[in-house]
Order: sequence, then structure tokens, then C-alpha cells
Amino acid sequence: MQDLDKQPGIYRDEDVTQAIQELFSYQNLVDGMRSFLPEELCKLILEEKKGIKSIHDFQQNIISPVLKWIEKTSISRLSASGLGNLAPGERYLFISNHKDIVLDSAFLNMALFDNGFTPSQIAIGDNLMKHRISELIFRINKSFVVKRSGTPVELYHYSVKLSEYIHRLIQTETDSVWIAQRGGRSKDGNDWTQVALLKMLGLSSQSDLKTHFQQLHVVPVSISYEFDPCDLLKTEEHLRKQADPQYKKSFSEDIEYILLGLKGRKGHVHFHFNKPLQDELDVFDTVQNNKKQLELLAGIIDKAIHLNYELHAINYVAHDLLLHKSQYANHYSAEEFQVLTHLFESKISKFPNDWKEEGRRYLLGIYANPLINMQSHVK
Repeated sequence: MQDLDKQPGIYRDEDVTQAIQELFSYQNLVDGMRSFLPEELCKLILEEKKGIKSIHDFQQNIISPVLKWIEKTSISRLSASGLGNLAPGERYLFISNHKDIVLDSAFLNMALFDNGFTPSQIAIGDNLMKHRISELIFRINKSFVVKRSGTPVELYHYSVKLSEYIHRLIQTETDSVWIAQRGGRSKDGNDWTQVALLKMLGLSSQSDLKTHFQQLHVVPVSISYEFDPCDLLKTEEHLRKQADPQYKKSFSEDIEYILLGLKGRKGHVHFHFNKPLQDELDVFDTVQNNKKQLELLAGIIDKAIHLNYELHAINYVAHDLLLHKSQYANHYSAEEFQVLTHLFESKISKFPNDWKEEGRRYLLGIYANPLINMQSHVK
């Protein structure tokens, strides 16, 4: 079992110089940058890399300019709310819904950095660490591994170490942590917290679960994208799985998602930081069973994420098209309805005839489900 402070953990400042040298020694990385990024940004990165001596240097001089370029070219508006719920110098466990492989944590950290907070460490699935280049980039950028493959015994022991690592970071060290509410993105737009994730976080508890999660300073974060650049890819993946239950996405397909997510149109992107869960966890006192307590916690996180999702015309149009109603017609104009209906139909036309109806249902659900979930909490 590898130690989380070593191989699976983030790089420390003393590791960065050597890691940067290795990263830029790969010609396919440099070639990929030149094909993906504008010439001036490539020149800036290749010049800045010479002076990178720390994680902060890497994030500020390389990652930040790339994110600013992505914001400028594919986002109509990037916004954040609820940062007043956080205290500078405090450490938090940010648990959010998960829409984009790279940008969720990247823009969350940019929002923190731009508002005087220290960027968090990032929990990332080991499927994205299979290629040395991606491993280097993620680990220099404060990412640590969440193992998803191995024997049940191996995964359990790793989960204990991971839980201890997260708890120690927040209680005794200097970093907050970001982790998705589930293992992988909510590809159908349904944002629900996996109880198994909370069970993993509780494995390091030295007291009752209520005290343990209060010590973790859990902050639910709602991440909203007006447009999902990968909506068609996600729907096609769903259709493949329907046709072949054994189908598994390859690493090259993950890269396709990453690149499309980076460059594709996103519209308005919004992050809402809820207040840390403290008094809300008093509900644990009403049940004694640990499983029930974790289910209650999942429900609290879900409600916070659902109610603070930023909805747009496309969510309301998708809902009404999906259910063949005009329930939310007051939330969009006739022109918006026409434009968005045409957008959906052009995507649906790409599906095989035998799968058009299933593809239509799934694609519309990606945008309708955040609205449906929000309304489930409104009495």
C-alpha cells in the first residue's frame, strides 16, 4: 500500500522543479499545447516554466493564464456567490456536484484564489492518472488520488488512509480539500451524493460521526453550467451502454471529454458556496444508526446543492420539451424556446433512428434534472 503522503499524494514545493522539467520534456505535450492554445499563450507558458519553483508559481503563472483564456473564449460569465460564508485561514471540505472533469475544481480554486483564500487540494480518480503527462499536471496542481480499482481489501485499506489524509489536512495542516459528491460526473444532470463517499470520509472518525463531520467543516458547493459542452458525448456514451452493458469508456475518451470541456461553449458558469455544515448536523442526534446518519447527511448536502443551482432558460425549455408541457413558459421567451428547441433537435438528429427517443430523453434530462431536483425541495 502506497503512502498518501508520497506517491499518490500531491507534489510538494521541493518536487516541483524536477516535475516541471519532466513534464515539458514530453514533445507531445508541447505539440498538444501548440495545437490547442493560441500562440501567445504557448509562448508565455514556455517562458514562465523556466521560473517555476513552487506549486503557487505553477498555479499562478501557468494554470491561471490558461483558465483566464478558457473563460474569455468559452464562458459568457463566470460568477461565484456565498464566499462570505467562509473565513480566510480556515480549512474546509468542499463537496460539490461534478459537471466537468477538469474545470469544476480548477474554477473553484480560481474563485478561492481570486478572493484571498488558499486553493484546495483536489481529489481525483485514478483513471485520470494513467498517463504520465496527466499525472504530472494533476499532481503539481495539488491533486491526490482516489483509487477506484483493486481488490475489496486493497480498496478498503486505501479508503482508510484517504479518510485519514483528508481529516488530517483540514484539522492540522494548511489546505482545504475539494471532492465530488460521487465517483464521477453526474452525466444525466442528476446531482446526488453517494453515501459510500460519506462512509469513506467517516472511516477515520475517532469519535461520533456528528463530531467528525463537524470537524471536517463540510461546505456543499453548487456548480452550474448554462451549456454542457459534453452533452452529446454523454448521451452517446449512455446509448452505447444501453446497447452494450459491458462498454467502458477508455482513457482516450476521457481526454476527448477533457478537451471538449475546455474549449466548448459553456455560457454562464456559477459557483455557490454554502455555509459550513455545523448545527445542521444536530439531526444526527435523532438516529443512532451510522448508515442512517450518513443518509441524512447526503440529503442535507443534496438539498443545499439543488436549491442553489443557477437555472437558465435552457433548463426550463428542456423540462417542458421532455414532459410535453408548457409548465415553465414564463421563464423563457418565444425566441429562446425556438432557438433552444432547434439546438436540441439538431443534436438529437445525430442519434441512430432506433435510439432517437432514448437519446432525446437522456439529452433533455441533462438540462431538465437540475430543475426537477430543485423543485423536489420546494413545498
